[in-house]
Amino acid sequence: MRCDDHASLLQAFSTLTLDLQRLAQHQDIEHFHRHALARISQLMTFDSAWWGRAALIEGLPEEHSCHLYNLPPSYLPDWQSIRHVDVTVGLVHKSPGQSVIVDMRDPAHGPGVNWLGERYGIGQLLCVVYIDPQTHLSDHLALYRSPDAPRFNEQDCQLLNNLMLHLVAAVSANQIRTLVAMRETLTSPRNLALAVCDQRGVLQCAEAGFVDLLLSEWPQWSGPTLPVTLDERGHDGKQVHIEASAVGNQFLLAARINRTLPQLSPRENDVAQGFGEGKTYKEVARDLGLSPNTVRHHIRAIYSKLGVKDKARIAHLLHAPPN
Repeated sequence: MRCDDHASLLQAFSTLTLDLQRLAQHQDIEHFHRHALARISQLMTFDSAWWGRAALIEGLPEEHSCHLYNLPPSYLPDWQSIRHVDVTVGLVHKSPGQSVIVDMRDPAHGPGVNWLGERYGIGQLLCVVYIDPQTHLSDHLALYRSPDAPRFNEQDCQLLNNLMLHLVAAVSANQIRTLVAMRETLTSPRNLALAVCDQRGVLQCAEAGFVDLLLSEWPQWSGPTLPVTLDERGHDGKQVHIEASAVGNQFLLAARINRTLPQLSPRENDVAQGFGEGKTYKEVARDLGLSPNTVRHHIRAIYSKLGVKDKARIAHLLHAPPN
């Protein structure tokens, strides 16, 4: 490659990574992958793609999230039917971070791969995986070209190798931005810890406090799969309350300590919870349907029963870890 060609490619790659950062900050979590792949296609030519996250179990990947680009939904179950003979799996996991090229028409790669390529009009694939050192989940990206398209080459491999780390970082940034945006919409954003999980309950992104809250209810938990099955009903445990909101094929989770003070009546606990969240007298009164004077009466009783003199101490008693 000539020096001017190399400089031009480097500039295009740098611009792409900056655009991915912008997409991570402005696209919602449900559509980020599609927009990112459309932008990548401007630098690297491909006809379709598969971007996902999986756990390797007994040598075979179990998908936890799947984003198909210019491929029908049937592609995933069809691939799952031949995954045990897909040579791509062994090749990419043998050298994580290093792209591999597979000719899906080559008889040496087996009838299963040949059948899948023919069924979906794929000639070649270029694939790379990144394995998270903490969760051991693998992020994978496969780019596909039709049989009559130019073949993938070493330059394509190098581009994808270097791009994958930026993609993993962009996904994480997009999830964190979603959590921040979610926090701003909550009526009581204080004393909450937020996280993202997939439909199987595997954590994709979590604030540090979220893990601490889980450990208060499940001390032996080690992740990355949540210790309890969640749906949109969430979870109401002895120590932790978790709200779950479905977004695409993922869940946004909001966890808070779920403690009551036994010295207090149910209504006094309601008032104490409001002050523990930093609310004013008027806000607590409005939320509970009480008058401000009634709230002041309850707060005097709370101070007397708990032996405290300010709202900050109430918040500490409500949100401190259990003994």
